[in-house]
Amino acid sequence: MKSLKRVEGINVVPLIDIMLVLLAIVLTISSFIALGKIDIALPKASSQVKLDKKRFDIAITSDKKYFVNKKEIPKEELQNLLSTISKDDSVTISADKATPYEEFIFVVDTLKQKGIEKISMAVEQ
Repeated sequence: MKSLKRVEGINVVPLIDIMLVLLAIVLTISSFIALGKIDIALPKASSQVKLDKKRFDIAITSDKKYFVNKKEIPKEELQNLLSTISKDDSVTISADKATPYEEFIFVVDTLKQKGIEKISMAVEQ
């Protein structure tokens, strides 16, 4: 009667095959990420409308006054104005260093609730 040979190790060949496939996938995807775009040829159209992206500068003074594009706006109207901003528009917030933190958070929170992600803060170097 023959006895079966006992296997004394793990067969790593299937593991190496899986790792090589994963490596190929990662390298393929990383080239798209590194370039930041996928090259495609867009079709041409006869009718075109260029959408202008708007820029909003919101300033908050130390005495809790709000300015949008250098025009003073009451806090109640600011919330209505921020609801008209689209997600493609960019917003820059400048606040006096003596401004209460809650006023700054009010503006950022309102923008985030409206789904606006392009928010920048103005600072001095």
